[in-house]
Amino acid sequence: MNSELYLLTPPELLTGELAFESFLPSFNEALGGGKISCILLSGTASSPDLLEDIATRLCPLAQQRDIAFLLEDDYETALRLGCDGVHLNSTAAYKKARQHLGSESIVGVDCGVSRHDALLAGEAGADYIAFNNRRPLPEIDDPEVREFEENGPRGLDLLTWWQTMMTPPCISLDDVSLDLARDHAEAGADFVAVQGAVWNHPAGPAKAIAELNEAIA
Repeated sequence: MNSELYLLTPPELLTGELAFESFLPSFNEALGGGKISCILLSGTASSPDLLEDIATRLCPLAQQRDIAFLLEDDYETALRLGCDGVHLNSTAAYKKARQHLGSESIVGVDCGVSRHDALLAGEAGADYIAFNNRRPLPEIDDPEVREFEENGPRGLDLLTWWQTMMTPPCISLDDVSLDLARDHAEAGADFVAVQGAVWNHPAGPAKAIAELNEAIA
């Protein structure tokens, strides 16, 4: 398998419902739990100032451990703050993000369950494709594309389809539980995205990271 962990921060952090000082010990504990390849500051910020404050404080902690640190959609802020790149929620934003960030930054795209979007993003040069079964298919006017999408695989089969067809790495962005992490890795996910399984683990984030790494190794 040899899958790797892609860690999402709690969305409440950017809304202000979760105080930064309360979260910081958990974040540091997670970093000490084992290998994490990438961290996404996940969610929509309640204000630009809050986003910048949190990113400025978390990004160096991740980068000190050789963990890539990404922002969600906001490629201008990602570049200005020295983050490693951006995670986009739309293929339509890829071209502008790449032009702004350049070739050295990470630009990944969440394609939901859309094989069509995934193929377009992969061919455009996205550094990774994220499949997210929590997102429905977009409205599709072209009947051939609609048939291609509606008859396509879902769930773990979507990961396997991508691995057999394309070379860019894929992420299973389904907020994977500890019990299912191995299944996602075996299905073909290069990276397994985790969130609740880490921050809500009864024994703490470090234990969660260690158990998840063992499951997907």
